Amino acid sequence: MSGRPRKRGGFTLIEVMGVVALISVVFFVALNFYTDLARASTRASNHTRGIRRASAILDRVARDIEGAFLLVKPPEMDPFAFPWIFLGETRLGGDASERLKFITRNHDPTRTGAAETNLATVAYMVESGPDDSISLYRWTSPRLPESLDKGFPRQDDDGSFLLAEGLHYFGFNFLSEDGELRSEWDSSTLLDSSSLPLAVEIRLSLMDDLTLAGEEPPIYRRRVLIPVRPLDLAALADPNNPLSGGSGEEEGGGGEDGELTNADCFPSSVPDSANSTAKLCVGLAKSRPDMVFGPKDYLGLPEECKSIVNPKCR
Repeated sequence: MSGRPRKRGGFTLIEVMGVVALISVVFFVALNFYTDLARASTRASNHTRGIRRASAILDRVARDIEGAFLLVKPPEMDPFAFPWIFLGETRLGGDASERLKFITRNHDPTRTGAAETNLATVAYMVESGPDDSISLYRWTSPRLPESLDKGFPRQDDDGSFLLAEGLHYFGFNFLSEDGELRSEWDSSTLLDSSSLPLAVEIRLSLMDDLTLAGEEPPIYRRRVLIPVRPLDLAALADPNNPLSGGSGEEEGGGGEDGELTNADCFPSSVPDSANSTAKLCVGLAKSRPDMVFGPKDYLGLPEECKSIVNPKCR
């Protein structure tokens, strides 16, 4: 007896198409999840890289500003012959200075073979690029100017180098004694004569994907306190000033009982090639030769003046 042949088991075309569609949906969801995860990972990596880069730039600029040093101009001195300055200005009239020039005591003299001190003139300047990005330049000179110089060097001058490029924004703001946040500062003017701001706020942002997409990138800020206030050498040379270390005019002006005086500790003259600060110290010492000069007086002098003091007075 012959039977009918059995039908073979299998999937219909509709079932196969349903499985393919289901696999496609799962693959599409997994692909989107992976793509979103990769984008988030890239954004987080770029953000971390941006923070590190911005911190490195801010650290370098802050180190110079923390060492800002200024001498108070003697009243009888010609303002244009006084080289000490702290100058922040904007060329575009914005809300922050785009360049800053000052004297810092945080210079490292061991980096060159020349005879230098820890004082140097430093300038920061920005230049715009063709793609609307900003480049930041740092210029330094171990020699202080002989007279007032409010000019800024060019990016190709000696002592100038590219500190950072690809910036979207960079600027300085200055906190005054009365708590006002200013966009500019000039210690050679009558308003801010021989004065330093209490602090300097540095702001910058980087060119990134957000900038290219038309969005504003994050702004990184650093407020730097200036701990050393302007030094008044004329006041320190006044024997009636308790901070000068002198014994006062009522006590005879010093020089008695073997005490060392300005005449003992400072040279009578300095070479024409000497720094202007050293010349100023010698001039003040010559104006009060009998004033007592002690260890506290030596410690309060700028480095330029310490180098010319007689070793027995140090």
